[in-house]
Amino acid sequence: MPTQPPLIVWWIIWAAILSAFFGLYGVFLYVVNIPVTTGAVAFAGIVPLALSAACRFLLLPRVLATAKGFAFFIVGLALAEAGGFMGIFLAGENKVYFAAAALVLIILHAPGLLRLGRAG
Repeated sequence: MPTQPPLIVWWIIWAAILSAFFGLYGVFLYVVNIPVTTGAVAFAGIVPLALSAACRFLLLPRVLATAKGFAFFIVGLALAEAGGFMGIFLAGENKVYFAAAALVLIILHAPGLLRLGRAG
C-alpha cells in the first residue's frame, strides 16, 4: 500500500502554489490589461472555488490518514488556484474578490492547518 510523502514535500508544494499564485496574480491583475467579461461567464470561478472548499472541509479531514490524503490536498490546491485565475480573467470588476477567495483557500490548505503530524 502506498504511503504519503514526507511533510516537507507537502510544504514545498504548498509554498510553490502560493508563490506562483502571488506572482501571476500581480502580473495579470496589475500589469496586463484584461478585457472585461460580463454575464454568467464572469462567475465561472465560483465552481472550482466551491469544489476546493468542499475538498478542504469535507473530504480532507476524512481521508487525511490514508494514502488518498495527498491526492485530495493537490486537487484542492489546484481547484483553488484555478478558481482564482478564472476569476481574474473572467470576473471583470469582481476579480479581486475571486483572487482573495482563492488566496484564503490556498492558505487554508496549508499543511500546518491540516494536522498532518497527528493524523493516522
